[in-house]
Amino acid sequence: MIKKLLFACGAAVLAVVTLAGCGAEAYVDFEPEWKPTGVKPTASFDAEVTPRAEALGVRYTLRNQGAEPIVAYVGVEGNVASHAYDVYVTAREDGTVELAKRTFAIPPGVDADAIGTIEGVVVPPGEEFTEEFSVPLPLEGRRPYVATVKLPEPVREVVFCLGAVLQSEAAAPKPADDGRGKYPLNGPQHLLCSPPATL
Repeated sequence: MIKKLLFACGAAVLAVVTLAGCGAEAYVDFEPEWKPTGVKPTASFDAEVTPRAEALGVRYTLRNQGAEPIVAYVGVEGNVASHAYDVYVTAREDGTVELAKRTFAIPPGVDADAIGTIEGVVVPPGEEFTEEFSVPLPLEGRRPYVATVKLPEPVREVVFCLGAVLQSEAAAPKPADDGRGKYPLNGPQHLLCSPPATL
């Protein structure tokens, strides 16, 4: 279950659900800390989030510096799935908002009718994968298996993260367009992230 983080209205922390006198919302949903799975891919990750007037610009490059192929999760499910700008949007416990193309554990107590999928590209040894796109502002929370995701108000820091895993440790994919594969949305990964950008 997605945890709730309670913020105090002033210096005192009140151990009650309703915080009388608070002008803002009293909590924010935050994503449980991710746990890396398997062997960390040998790769470099250069990424940057650039605030603009009506959007956040995101640019990243994943370079495979190892001897094994890497699967990078790059195609997020949605109404306009597989567009470059489709990302999941969640909050960390420290209030940083994470834009991500990654897998997610199914929250405890959630009975998923079916495991979703995320598209991935295989990056061979010595090669790289690059994307550049924009995410519209204001940001809206989005996470698989959860209907509503609440973000901090206001959002002050943002990072972009990419999930990646050695091809040998990834599930066998179903075919997708443009040479991609469809991988389980709760599959293994290591998370590679940009430095935080301040809004």
